[in-house]
Amino acid sequence: MSTEGQRTEISTVGEFGLIRRISELVAIRVDDSNVHEHLIMGIGDDAAAYKCSPGKVQLLTTDALIEGVHFDLTYTSMQHLGWKAIAASLSDIAAMGGAARYVTITLALPQKTSVEMVEEFYRGAIFACRKYSCLIIGGDTTASLANMMISVSLTGEADEQKIIYRKGAQVGDYLCVTGHLGGSIAGLRILQREKQRYAGAPAAESFQPDLGPYHEVIEKHLMPKPRLDISRILANDVHVHSMIDISDGLAADVHQLCAAGDVGAAIWEHNLPLLASTQKVASEFSESPTEYALYSGEEYELLFTIGESEFAKLERLTNDVTVIGKIRRKEDGIGYVREQGEEEPLRPAGWVHFPASG
Repeated sequence: MSTEGQRTEISTVGEFGLIRRISELVAIRVDDSNVHEHLIMGIGDDAAAYKCSPGKVQLLTTDALIEGVHFDLTYTSMQHLGWKAIAASLSDIAAMGGAARYVTITLALPQKTSVEMVEEFYRGAIFACRKYSCLIIGGDTTASLANMMISVSLTGEADEQKIIYRKGAQVGDYLCVTGHLGGSIAGLRILQREKQRYAGAPAAESFQPDLGPYHEVIEKHLMPKPRLDISRILANDVHVHSMIDISDGLAADVHQLCAAGDVGAAIWEHNLPLLASTQKVASEFSESPTEYALYSGEEYELLFTIGESEFAKLERLTNDVTVIGKIRRKEDGIGYVREQGEEEPLRPAGWVHFPASG
């Protein structure tokens, strides 16, 4: 929904007026009745209050996004930003086999921010919350003397007997990922290129590029889908030994998973799942699609380890999982096996060849 032509200064409604408008936006029911059943007090008091579920482990995660570091408002709409802020935290809950419950959001807003911008941000956040059955129940707003800053805290819960940790990988396990890799950085590359094309253009030629051919990777960057769908299967229907979400880049997160489990791993280049559009973008920039897959952050797919027999069971439940390698002994190291068969050490890095903003 566009707010073009509308601009209400936050000073005209004040902090409490802004909170009232936010409260009206978030007073929307979601389909999961457990979320409402356990909520005692949401927005309207000094703190939110909710009951804990018996037999469940409570989860809590926090993510921060800073303008100029994590997002660029030139090509990121406020609705996309609201969605992505929630999606980042939802992915953490998914990585532990949990279900999301309650959200608090803190916004630090520069003077340039309008009431309509805040409302658009919340519309995107609410859209994500409704899709993944969680509720916004509070937060804070404050002024920023620099750029916009966002902090999202999200609670969730997991069955005490089914929660999945980063530790636990076993030698011989398959190393698997959900979905496709490298799409987020491919989308960012296209958005950055289009921003450069429009730099210095007259106001009448504002940033409105034709991104149709790249819609898959643009969506992957601006509106990532946390894999709570696969997470439910992994927690309830098969036995997974360890799991982490891919937020820092596959290579970095493989290292984190292996460090937690005190094991090594081999990653196979020929098995890395890539969209055709990701490969197209890499080709246009004369870059390696494999590098995209290994070092793209903000993928929000799941990386997990599972035994061979359990994987056979998993294959019957979903076709959106790929085996990309195997867990081995710690002393064998963490390696990357090229298509030709040569192995080299896997750098424990996220993507470093691009500007930090995005």
